[in-house]
Amino acid sequence: MIESTENSGKLIEIFRKELSLLKRFVAEDKIILDSIINNNWDILESAINKTKKLSLSIEKLDKQREHCVNILRDATGEGADSHFYKLTVTMDEKTGKEVNDLYRELKLAVLNLQNINWRIDTYISTVTGIMKHTLKEIYPNRRGSLYSKSGAIIEAESNPMVLNKKL
Repeated sequence: MIESTENSGKLIEIFRKELSLLKRFVAEDKIILDSIINNNWDILESAINKTKKLSLSIEKLDKQREHCVNILRDATGEGADSHFYKLTVTMDEKTGKEVNDLYRELKLAVLNLQNINWRIDTYISTVTGIMKHTLKEIYPNRRGSLYSKSGAIIEAESNPMVLNKKL
């Protein structure tokens, strides 16, 4: 039981650290979105570099958390496919509630991160689509795919173009 108690304490500590890092990652992701929208490439590059470092730290903590959960699974006799909440039932009430609350917070932070990434993807897809459509209207001769004699897709000749950065 002592090993299980120590493992629970370590699991709580890992959850707190991982949650803190995920919240920082979400904040950096928001900066990335704002930088893309505002065409602020210096801040964008800085934020991307910060997220790379954060993601490595989160990955390391995730492996530690997985190890603690596996110890908990072994202690409870549950299989690898058993639900996380089923594992916390064996903990004392206060510890189990804290672990469950932290797990829920972690899941919500991940959902928040997925939402921001979806917004970034949607914005970029929309702008790219608008640019492609605009270029097709400007250069009607470049519509559709061009094929070589061997059947490979080839690019049409490129005409130089200057775009307004505020577009």
